[in-house]
Amino acid sequence: MFATGVGATPRRAPSGSGAGTAAGLVAVGIWGMAPVATRALVLQLAPLPLLVIRMGVAAVILLPWCGPMLRRSRREYVPRLVVAGLLGMVGYNLPVTVGLQWVPASTAGLVLASEPIWLLLLAALFLGERVSRRCWAGALVALAGVAVLAGPGVLSSRNGTRELAGLGLIALGTLLFAAYTLTLRPVSRACGPVPATAASTVAGSLFYVAFAGTVTSAQLSRLPAAAWGELAFLAVGSLVVGMLAWNMAVARLPSQRASLLLYLEPLVSVAGAVALLGERVSADLAVGGALILGGIAATWMPGPREKNEPNGQQPA
Repeated sequence: MFATGVGATPRRAPSGSGAGTAAGLVAVGIWGMAPVATRALVLQLAPLPLLVIRMGVAAVILLPWCGPMLRRSRREYVPRLVVAGLLGMVGYNLPVTVGLQWVPASTAGLVLASEPIWLLLLAALFLGERVSRRCWAGALVALAGVAVLAGPGVLSSRNGTRELAGLGLIALGTLLFAAYTLTLRPVSRACGPVPATAASTVAGSLFYVAFAGTVTSAQLSRLPAAAWGELAFLAVGSLVVGMLAWNMAVARLPSQRASLLLYLEPLVSVAGAVALLGERVSADLAVGGALILGGIAATWMPGPREKNEPNGQQPA
């Protein structure tokens, strides 16, 4: 596809890669704070009513941008939009939100950092994208940083079966988010990231209509002002701004670059959890963070052949 492999003829990077990188960084920054906001909110509001409100607000905001996808010439994309919507709005958000009842935000952010590995693997298996040894090496270095940051909190079961179940649900969400990204990418490139994101979000949000009865006035009346702010951030920031920015990024970047941007997400999550939720700071934070950033740098740096290319090729 767009990625080049070892021994392959280099190809020109997709146009607008600078804007794609900027959009990806915006999305990653917002999503890095999403586990922090979700962890704080899910302790006050059950996952299903939380998601009903969150998805409902996002769908209403994005509905006006769905129009272009209803044109006759674009109706062929409707099945793909429905599948992508279910993968993203249900397959990703539901298990992650449920899992965050039992898993600290910093730990959840680190588990979510496995998204780039799944994205690379799925792109290689199902899209035929070639992933070079250097790209895999950078990904493994970054994943080693995630392992250092995670430490015994993720790798042990000392907090019992609930934490293990929560970790499993969050890991499942990361896999399904990678599938969402790759499923929606052709539509984003063909029709534009805004209508594609809007239509997939609205399509996936329809799932939660069946659970509208879980939202009660008694629940909402007990929420403090801070919880309403967190809910607005999750609905508008994460689902609207974050999703639009991310799909703009993946429409303009190859899978390797887009996926490795996600390694910044755990740094934001850990920093937010420490600053806002009082989660513990450890020496592992600096070491793991350095490895993550080092892995990204190793993957993004041009190889010897690419340095000699006049057109500024993407990393192989």
